[in-house]
Amino acid sequence: MRCHWKIFSALILAYLLFGQSAQALTMEPPLPSSCNEAKIALDPQAKASLYTRCLDVDDQFGIRLEKYQRDEMHFHRANALFELRRYAEALADYDLFIANQQGGHVWALHQRGLTHQAMGQRKLAAADFNKALELNADALGVRFDRSQLLTEMGMYQPALEDLKRVTTSSPESASYANALAWLLATCPDAKIHDGNEAVRFALKAVSIDRNAQYLDTLAAAHARKGDFKQAVETQQAALDLLRKDKTVQGETIKEFTSRLSLYTAGKPYKQ
Repeated sequence: MRCHWKIFSALILAYLLFGQSAQALTMEPPLPSSCNEAKIALDPQAKASLYTRCLDVDDQFGIRLEKYQRDEMHFHRANALFELRRYAEALADYDLFIANQQGGHVWALHQRGLTHQAMGQRKLAAADFNKALELNADALGVRFDRSQLLTEMGMYQPALEDLKRVTTSSPESASYANALAWLLATCPDAKIHDGNEAVRFALKAVSIDRNAQYLDTLAAAHARKGDFKQAVETQQAALDLLRKDKTVQGETIKEFTSRLSLYTAGKPYKQ
């Protein structure tokens, strides 16, 4: 029995040693301090600077970034540069990262699409959103942003289809419901108009989050439906909320007031 116990103890020790060795073999190489600092930094300017320092690190302390680590740092730096609206620099990092992703990368394509869109390169943005959705058709954030881009491009029917899909998939999202209601109420294409559905989705958004923007949409929906009395009352409520917010700029109040004048005159608002 004592002999068996010694053998058993030896096996346990061997197992523990093997486990530690395996962990050491699979452990990721340590990152330079600037890389770790960049990950926890909150200010995008600080993040961009720290990631740049991280990518410029040499191996004087025995630390060298692996290729996959460098790729990851480029992606994170691109996100920080995007926040800073340094779009051309962000695009260069996204390009580098995406080129090294053999299976594709949904969120990098999404972010690069947003970058192209911010730079006015709508066709390139659409191509990135399309590729991202080919990789993951259920990426609702990508589909929603594609709907907004398609609306900008005057492609209202596919934009409507995207919005219907995201609202169905995420029925508790106020922003999705509001965007769909706005398109149904204000689209320049009369084939897209649907006052009843616009009101339904606008009411859904307001029930989740009653704010000035969503009330503005609800007023537009009532006007599209032909209920101008309700449109005027709702738009006035939106304006009352808006004026309570000291951060709101005068241009926004002017836009809301202009729509109120339309509804008072018995006219719907069209983008």
